[in-house]
Amino acid sequence: MRVIAAAILISLGILLWFWGGFRLISKRRYLWKIHALGISDTIGSCLILAGALVHSLENWSHLVLALGSVVFWGTAFSIVMARMGKGSGEEADS
Repeated sequence: MRVIAAAILISLGILLWFWGGFRLISKRRYLWKIHALGISDTIGSCLILAGALVHSLENWSHLVLALGSVVFWGTAFSIVMARMGKGSGEEADS
């Protein structure tokens, strides 16, 4: 059962990675594309690490540290991109 749950979490994470990558070819603004990619990449990575944690509980300390790093740096990158976009004069999409 743990293997199936881990496979589902990892598959969902990889699906989010690809979904974010395919959003880059849309005709939206550049910062919106980077924002969508950053969010899907962060959540996808968290799901992959959660799947690895479910599959291999003996490595929990390493996986929790990696999960915390992904959450922190993904959020920090989003904040930096938002501030860069705010300063460039681009308006938000309606």
